[in-house]
Amino acid sequence: MLPPDYFDYAADDLLELYSKLDETITRDVVRRLVKTGGVSATAEWQIQRLQESGLLLDDIIRRVAQLTDASDQHVRALFEDAGVQAVEIDRGIYQAAGLSPPPLRQSLAAMQVLQAGMAKTAGHLRNLSMTTAVVTQQLYINAVTLAEMQVESGAFDYVTAIRNAVRTAAKSGAEVLYPTGHRDKLDVAIRRATLTGVSQTAAQISERYADDMGCDLVETTAHPGARPDHQVWQGKIFSRSDKRGKYPDFVESTGYGTGAGLCGWNCRHSFFPFFEGLSASAYPREKLRGYENQTVQYNGETIKYYDATQMQRAAERQIRATKRELAGYDAGMKATGSEELRNALNEQFHASAVKLQRQKLQLDDFLGQTGMHRQGEREQVLGFGRSQAQKAVHAAKK
Repeated sequence: MLPPDYFDYAADDLLELYSKLDETITRDVVRRLVKTGGVSATAEWQIQRLQESGLLLDDIIRRVAQLTDASDQHVRALFEDAGVQAVEIDRGIYQAAGLSPPPLRQSLAAMQVLQAGMAKTAGHLRNLSMTTAVVTQQLYINAVTLAEMQVESGAFDYVTAIRNAVRTAAKSGAEVLYPTGHRDKLDVAIRRATLTGVSQTAAQISERYADDMGCDLVETTAHPGARPDHQVWQGKIFSRSDKRGKYPDFVESTGYGTGAGLCGWNCRHSFFPFFEGLSASAYPREKLRGYENQTVQYNGETIKYYDATQMQRAAERQIRATKRELAGYDAGMKATGSEELRNALNEQFHASAVKLQRQKLQLDDFLGQTGMHRQGEREQVLGFGRSQAQKAVHAAKK
C-alpha cells in the first residue's frame, strides 16, 4: 500500500528533469526564430526554414537521448522507493496476523513485477519525449510560416511578425501528441505517466504478496478531495475472489485495472490487506463522511474540497505557462542582434512579468482564504531560475 500523500511528491525529481527538457525546447525554438533572418517567399527562405526545422528535430532528439539516460536512473530510484514503502506497510499488517512475508528484495516474484513496471514506465516516458520532439518541429515550422505570411500580407512588419511568432512559441512550450490526437503539456503528461506507473506497479506487488499470504480481503485507502466517482468505493473492504458474499467484488466495484478506476490515471488511492476478526477498518464511516463533505470558503462561497483542488491545479498551470513565456522572451532577447526586435521582446517580457505577479497574488489569496497548502514544486519551471525571476520582479515593479 502507498499512502495517498505519497503521490503528492513522488514524481517531483523526475519532473525536474523533464521540465529542463521543456524549457530547453522553448528556448531553442525561440532562438531559431529570431536568428532565421529576413522573411520572404523566395526558394532560399523555404529551404532555410526546412533546414532549420530539421536541425531543431535532431537537436531535440539528441537532448532527449541525453535526458533519458538520467531519467531511467530516477525512474529506478522512484520505483524502488515506492515498492519498499508499499511492502513494508503491508508486511506490518501480515505480521500482526501471524504471517511472515519476506522483504521486497527477498521476494523474486515481487522483484520481477518491480523490474517490469520500471521498464514499462521508462519506455513510456521515452516515447512521450520523442513525440514531443516531433510536435516541436511542427511548432517551429508553423511559427516561421505564420511570420512569413504576416509580412507578405503587409499586415505586419518584420519585427512584429517575429515577435508574434516568438509569443506563440513561448506560450506553447513542449507538448505531447497522443495517437488519439489529444495534446498535453509535457509536465502534465510526465506526471500522469510516472504516478500511474508507480501506483500500478506497487499495486501489483501488493497483489503478489496477497496471493502468497492467502489474503482475500483488501481495504482501499481514502483521502479528502477524491474524485466523485472514487468516493463511492474509497475506504471500504472488498473481496478479491468475489467468494465472500459479505463483501463486494474488488475489481467490479473499484474499476481496478482500468484507467478510470483504482490505481488508474492520476489516482492517489491504493489498497492493503484486511483480515476479518483481526483488522479494524482504518476509515470509519464518520471519517469517510467527513472526507466527502469537506468544504472550504472562498470569496464568501462554500466550495467542495475536490473543486478547490482543481482550482489550485489550474492556477499552478497558469503560473508555469507564464514562466515558460518569460523564459522564451528572455532567450529571444539574448539571441537577436536586432535592437528593435530586442525592445519588442522586452515589452512582451514586461507584460508577462506583470501577469505572473498577478497570478501569484491570486493564488496567495486563494490559499489564504481556503487554508489549503501551497505545493511550490507544481509552480516550478526548471530553467526559470533566480536570474529570470529577478528580471521578472524588476519588470513587474517598473
